Amino acid sequence: MPVIAQSNLSIELRTGANFTNFTYQGNFPDLKIETVDNRFYGISLMKNSTNKLSFGVDLSYHRFDINTRYFPLDPESNSGGVRSNYWSLGPKMSYDVHFLPKFGLNLGTAFLFSLTNNEEYTYQGGELQIVRLGSGEPRVPVKLGGKRYIEEFTFVLRPEISLFYELSSKSRISFTTQWGLDLREPSIVIDLNRIEFENQTFQNKYFFSGSYFSTLLGYRYSF
Repeated sequence: MPVIAQSNLSIELRTGANFTNFTYQGNFPDLKIETVDNRFYGISLMKNSTNKLSFGVDLSYHRFDINTRYFPLDPESNSGGVRSNYWSLGPKMSYDVHFLPKFGLNLGTAFLFSLTNNEEYTYQGGELQIVRLGSGEPRVPVKLGGKRYIEEFTFVLRPEISLFYELSSKSRISFTTQWGLDLREPSIVIDLNRIEFENQTFQNKYFFSGSYFSTLLGYRYSF
């Protein structure tokens, strides 16, 4: 089996896609809030304790757009939202398991302090989701009233598993799946307590727990 513990330190870069979603309760199901354009970037600096066990620190950034859509009609163009950014920093540990000379699994976990740039926001009825009715009928506004609540900082427990291939005794590439578990959920609550559409009033409430699932490609170099 390869011996990689002769290198005391390693640095790993990762990038990939995040998967998140809002849950919903209310009486106007046609108005959806969803996360799109999810991206994840991370860097880890690790100290190799043995051939298999490493300890270090992890810094990551993930982002997504929050879109509000009226789905039945013209769903792609009638959307609007805000960019959400999350930065996380904290300790990490990992453990290598080789099952072939150059292939193996890495099991890891990190405990992270996470901070977001999101701010609380009040919807005052002027934010219009304009929908197009069929048969050439005129456009009808969907007026939103309510508030967006934010948990500005939280703690995240993030277990992960990676399949890696050793390019050399000092470098490897990896494919990683990880699950970020927000310990102070929900991170975002959007309470639309007044939705006006076609002379009727509705109420919806949306919750983003702060948890996420990621699939990532990575490169690690030991020195």
